Amino acid sequence: MQASQNWRWVFNPETQQLSIELGDGLMHACPYKTSKLVSMHAMNAAFTLEDAAEFQEIFDVLSGYDHWAPMQIVQIALNHTIIRRFGRPQMPQSWHFQQQTHCPGYHLQKGVLVELNSGMASATFVILGIDGEFAECMLLDKQMELSEIKSLSEFDVVKVLTNRLQSSRIIQPENKQTSGGSFRQRA
Repeated sequence: MQASQNWRWVFNPETQQLSIELGDGLMHACPYKTSKLVSMHAMNAAFTLEDAAEFQEIFDVLSGYDHWAPMQIVQIALNHTIIRRFGRPQMPQSWHFQQQTHCPGYHLQKGVLVELNSGMASATFVILGIDGEFAECMLLDKQMELSEIKSLSEFDVVKVLTNRLQSSRIIQPENKQTSGGSFRQRA
């Protein structure tokens, strides 16, 4: 699937709902609370070339795996685009996750699948961005327990130190490998 020039950002101030209008009556509702997004006003704006590039990059990487249905990949890529365009900067929440005792020696970059372990659960995330020693990651599993009273839900985004990241158990099929969808050995 490719982003279309007909896609539009729509924000309804009455319902406080951000959506992406995909055409043919299809809408993708933003799963994030407005407190996680930059301040918005009534909007009906075009999906830009930068938005399309963000969408396509994650869509292409995740399409290289046999793990998700095509519509799930579209949903993940749309939510990634929402966060990249409208997400508020986050403070790291590394304390929720176990530190790794060894550096895996892998190149971490946007689109790489990783695991985070809270001590109560381990879950799969995709890296949305790397900034120095921090990675912004989106949960791809349905839920992840962080403690007895706190959990993350599918598509929640968390910023963590890169020393919390583990290799993903989800392996990309050999014939579907793309440039950036999995850990790669450093040269």
